[in-house]
Amino acid sequence: MVDENALQHWRDALAEQPSGWDFSSITGYREGQLPWRWETQVENLAAMADRVLDLGTGGGEMLAQLAPLLPDGTLATEGWEPNLPIARERLAPLGIEVARYDADQPGALLPVEAGAFDLILARHEPYDPAEIARVLRADGVLLTQQVGADDLHEIRAAFGMPPHEQEVSLESAVRELTAAGLRVDRAEPFHGHYEFDDVASLLAYLRRVPWDAPADLDVDRHREVLESLHEQMRHGPLTATLSRFQILARAPQAPDEGRTDFSMLLGEDLDVPQV
Repeated sequence: MVDENALQHWRDALAEQPSGWDFSSITGYREGQLPWRWETQVENLAAMADRVLDLGTGGGEMLAQLAPLLPDGTLATEGWEPNLPIARERLAPLGIEVARYDADQPGALLPVEAGAFDLILARHEPYDPAEIARVLRADGVLLTQQVGADDLHEIRAAFGMPPHEQEVSLESAVRELTAAGLRVDRAEPFHGHYEFDDVASLLAYLRRVPWDAPADLDVDRHREVLESLHEQMRHGPLTATLSRFQILARAPQAPDEGRTDFSMLLGEDLDVPQV
């Protein structure tokens, strides 16, 4: 049995009000290192860009770090209401506007004109391939890093939650971007592990990604599950699957007035290019 002091420690971790999606303050939590570095890739691509669009900027944490590398006229979007004021407060002094845009809303259009950007970034953010194709300039680039469907599936299972929707995959993303008329130059998956040293670190993490936890997550309501996880952690860190994939896609060099659904040419066995 877990004593009342430990339970209160867990309640305090779950009650924390995080600022955006900053995970650096969580102690007892680690992620496996990806084989690519997002910041380096953005730096290389931004050096050749006149206008940059960052989709789903969160609290603006990552974009603020990259701001010295970005051109004037960089625009960010965010669709999760709690993050909007955080992102705007952080990015406004850097000259970056944050527009409200939620790609999960059916029929939502990016609040920008066609052919406006030559670099679009989407890190852990859904996007509409048709909208990406619309707002990219000729030969413009999309760089996206996404969370795979099997991410954290062990934690979701512990709480009796189903896995993420299986259509969230590298193969489907490549197919959809190709169907929108983009050319996929690079596509790479990665599987690693999260490590949590204690229940408090797990709850602090889930507080920042509420879609990976029960909507009614509560220490007392879910005490049995949390105590079971606590017992596992007595023998070492709790590990869970870390799943990511990355894609770099490019718009046609000349405007494609009659965009064709090229996915029809791919067949069932999709050959995904690798770095």
